[in-house]
Amino acid sequence: MTKRLFFVVVLIGGIAASRPISAHHSSSSYDMEHPVNVKGVVKNMEWTNPHVFIFLDVKDESGAVEEWRVEGNSPNMLTRVGWRKEMINPGETLQVNGAPAKNGSKVMRLISLTLANGQKLDGQGFK
Repeated sequence: MTKRLFFVVVLIGGIAASRPISAHHSSSSYDMEHPVNVKGVVKNMEWTNPHVFIFLDVKDESGAVEEWRVEGNSPNMLTRVGWRKEMINPGETLQVNGAPAKNGSKVMRLISLTLANGQKLDGQGFK
């Protein structure tokens, strides 16, 4: 009986260990309940895993320029909903809707964005 129990435990452990573990990146640092809109000029875009980052120069109310970091989903997920790396280039103006950082820093989680030509893109990567 002890050998069978040991075998079952090892078998279940082996099965559990062999399954892929999916990573989850929490949005807990973002205020998902109060999205904001910013309009800015693209400084840089990093089309990298695990998340795409867009860096925008945004003018505040006084005209001073602030750099915002916009965090999107993975390139794979964004590609599935029609994104291409070439769609966003430095110097272009974007309107971005996203969840701001709870700590007040100039960082947001991308919800959607509108290109200069008026094309709206889903930033979540799900359809």
